[in-house]
Amino acid sequence: MNKQIMAIVNPASSNGKTGRRWPELNRLMQKKGLVYESILTNGPGDASKIARRAVEDGYRIILSVGGDGTLNEIVNGIFEVNDELRKMVTIGVLSMGTGGDFVRTLQIPKDIDKAIDCVAGGQKRRIDLGMVTFLNPNGEKNQRYFCNIADIGLGGDTAARVNRTTKVFGGFISFLYSTIISLFLYKNKNITAVIDEKIERITKITTLVIANGQYFGGGMKIAPLARTDDALFDILFLHDMSKTKLLFNLFKVYKGKHLAVKGVELMRGKKVVITSPEEALLELDGEQPGKTPLEIEIIPGAIEFFV
Repeated sequence: MNKQIMAIVNPASSNGKTGRRWPELNRLMQKKGLVYESILTNGPGDASKIARRAVEDGYRIILSVGGDGTLNEIVNGIFEVNDELRKMVTIGVLSMGTGGDFVRTLQIPKDIDKAIDCVAGGQKRRIDLGMVTFLNPNGEKNQRYFCNIADIGLGGDTAARVNRTTKVFGGFISFLYSTIISLFLYKNKNITAVIDEKIERITKITTLVIANGQYFGGGMKIAPLARTDDALFDILFLHDMSKTKLLFNLFKVYKGKHLAVKGVELMRGKKVVITSPEEALLELDGEQPGKTPLEIEIIPGAIEFFV
């Protein structure tokens, strides 16, 4: 039977704020006439399992109530079902997390009242996804999908630091603080990147960003020209920048004004293979699941969102 909405709620997101606000959100959704079931997650990986079961049980709208990490888990759970079922699913987002970067690109309102209206209004948009193969912390090969951005180097180091510290001050302050601390502790990485099996860069990077969306790090407009439906990644190299230069140009990134800075190189492609003689950490939709070597490729028109 084709059911209504399954809301997957991460009560731990936004430093526990989502759990505290869920009764209020619940009442607001009911007031707006949404018919749904809801399940609260208990820990990492739960959202993926719940999403997979919900789609298999006939739910065709999955509502993510949490942050970018919750949304990432839901997308990965949906991709565990067969293609026929997956293509029937639409995702709605009530963005409650620390970063909220992906909803900025899709222009899904951060205001919860308006975000609920997006789901109720029914306007949809199909977007691309990224698929990445990487090594987890135990050295085992893993594969995950991502909506927004994958990056190697400083971004991975920053994501690991953000997820180890309190997020009580919100996304902007949490990410800015962790970025500045990481700048002083991080050492630039030697990498080899091969784009679409023909363009090779052997270089030292501060960070390498493979972008489907435009924003990361709690509002940094790192890939201002990226589109989620063009079947291409925006691939951004920050080549071996000094700490002083990074700090001087940091706030240009928030405005998307950094592409003209010397040492920044923008390319586009469908597939990127990255290796490094050092340990280079991966950041994926705000989480830090592993490290190089990596293989990242685009999946055009992979999934549908309410916008």
